[in-house]
Amino acid sequence: MFRALHFSSLPAARFFAAADAGRSSGWLYLPGTGLVVLCWVFGGAYVYGLTLQLPLGPVAEFAAVNASILMLMVGVLGVTLLLHRRHWRTLVTPQSRIDWRRMATGGAMWGVLLFLGAIAESLLFSGRYSWTPDWSRWPAFVVAALLLTPLQCLAEEIAFRGYLMQGLSRLWRHPVFVAVASSAVFTLPHLYNPEVAAYGPGIMAVNYFAMALFLATITLCDGRLELAIGAHTANNLFLALGVNYQDSVFETPSLFTADTLDPVYSLLTLLLGAVIFYLRVFRTRGAMDKGFTAEEVARFERDGFLIARGLVPADECARMRSVAERELAAVALPVEYEAETRYPGAPESLESPGGRTVRRLLQAYARDAVFRGWATAAPVAERLRQLLGSEVALAQAHHNCVMTKNPRYSSLTNWHRDIRYWAFERPELVSVWFALGPERLDNGCLLVIPGTHRMEFAAERLDEAQFLRTDVAENEALLCSQVAVELEPGDVLFFHCRLFHAAGNNRSTQTKFSAVFTYHSADNAALPGTRSASQPDIPL
Repeated sequence: MFRALHFSSLPAARFFAAADAGRSSGWLYLPGTGLVVLCWVFGGAYVYGLTLQLPLGPVAEFAAVNASILMLMVGVLGVTLLLHRRHWRTLVTPQSRIDWRRMATGGAMWGVLLFLGAIAESLLFSGRYSWTPDWSRWPAFVVAALLLTPLQCLAEEIAFRGYLMQGLSRLWRHPVFVAVASSAVFTLPHLYNPEVAAYGPGIMAVNYFAMALFLATITLCDGRLELAIGAHTANNLFLALGVNYQDSVFETPSLFTADTLDPVYSLLTLLLGAVIFYLRVFRTRGAMDKGFTAEEVARFERDGFLIARGLVPADECARMRSVAERELAAVALPVEYEAETRYPGAPESLESPGGRTVRRLLQAYARDAVFRGWATAAPVAERLRQLLGSEVALAQAHHNCVMTKNPRYSSLTNWHRDIRYWAFERPELVSVWFALGPERLDNGCLLVIPGTHRMEFAAERLDEAQFLRTDVAENEALLCSQVAVELEPGDVLFFHCRLFHAAGNNRSTQTKFSAVFTYHSADNAALPGTRSASQPDIPL
């Protein structure tokens, strides 16, 4: 399961990237966490006492405990909105709306597994369960549980699997680290539950940790919190109304009561249920992404470029394109206009016809979570580590844009190497080009000259702007070896910064969209005082 998280952690990257909106600096999570804890401890104690004074009859204690936990949610929402200045929904999903059906799926599946586990326990341990309905109290508890338990579970999920995991990702975006660390934190407050004193802190801590790790795993594998919210809610509703046990933190008139909690059996059924849940929900995700093969890496070293076909799923590609189309329609700044490129055939000025046609939507990483997610996604990061080394960073100062090649006003891009724009200790960077639609010769796809990243060129073979001269005989053989990089939506091109490449204009009827980011190894720093050092890197 962890290997799946590590090698196929695009959903995890999207979930982490949802926190990049608003004020996302890692240090803000320190005061933020402190404020959440204060609100939970002191606000929870106040609300607990206040709720006990209400005329709630048999559900007063149950309501008071749940109300105190709701102060955890108040703290998280307040910090998210006021300190981080981002929408509370980003704690749950990077999407534009919450998937209630996904939440119901998680609840229904985990509820069925709990029911089957209880049936098996009753058969294995005859007499452990007793039929203990209290019909004078049970109807009121049904109403209270259905109203409060989903909110209580939502509070814990957005706190521990939402805010905490997104905060931990500021330290290290490795899904296993985030899952394990957040589960350890989740375990600590649960050690105050009454069953710990009754059955022992060691085995109960393992149970709490395993449950938290299960919820963290399905969250990171799904890239959203709905499954965990549903499963957590089903778990607590099952305990409150169906099958409870002695010394439970919630003393409820459940239909059945176990005379003892068997923590070992509970742990074993939890682990088995977690595996079944994972396989049932994620079995269609496909085989683990193992990155480039050794042969592909050798081909990149030889040619200077490599295409990962279909790396981006169709729905994700459509999301990126939809955002790009929206931003282009709004001319959402910052942008680069065709007139500003000074490429051959470009309008002479901004006031010339077509001069204000957008050529690039700049700062793509900061524009939307879908770009942030894919710019740092595990399928991309794993391949970059194979090409650049174990520690890789995204350079926000270069590329970091969506190319928007308009069919009416689109200029040519002559033969050049990207390194001419950049200043790093070593000319060893890789750009990643996401095709958000078909890329063909007729709409201006990239052209590359294989192997030129390994070549040195005398000054007379280049013009003053470092473009490859087409009027030099020595360059003719190279130009004859050019390759058109035709791509389908979802294909991803990796190419070296020293590779000569060019592009024609768009002769089709549709705008061509491509998202492009550039990466370097962590030990290949930008030179101080240069444009390359003007913006902070994003470590992968």
